[in-house]
Amino acid sequence: MSNDVNDWHQEGRLFVWRYPNARKGWAGWHFTGDPAGCRSIRNLLDRMHGGGACHRTIKLSPVTEAILSVPNYKFRTEGRFEKLRLEYRPDFPDLLLEPADGALVMTVGMHRLRALTAAFAEVEIGLGDFGIPTSRSHKALAWMFWWMPSINYNYGRRL
Repeated sequence: MSNDVNDWHQEGRLFVWRYPNARKGWAGWHFTGDPAGCRSIRNLLDRMHGGGACHRTIKLSPVTEAILSVPNYKFRTEGRFEKLRLEYRPDFPDLLLEPADGALVMTVGMHRLRALTAAFAEVEIGLGDFGIPTSRSHKALAWMFWWMPSINYNYGRRL
């Protein structure tokens, strides 16, 4: 089957980071990727949607000073993660991202999958500076998405 999760191969680059002891508005996880990386993870999420529980491991690229200049938060990132284990559990209600054994584990279910896919679609075309909710709780931190520094096709454009 051509849409099988096991047949998926990563393309492009993806970046994930967070800031230690971040002020409100900067706490939580931050994401960006080049167009190929965003398209690739969207393809993986599409393959996962509607199927049973499954996972894939994604290589993360090192966050650079240029990437950190987009959100313009003057503090260093917390840790360096080389891999992201993306776990799809259809009935999982939230988005969860937590370090485990030197890697990151992201858990997503059917309820939040479309929002996550849409976020990567926006970054793919050069949009950024927005967050998506990780649960129904108003106290939950949003995940922030940023454009790539060299791929901001829509900077300054009002949508």
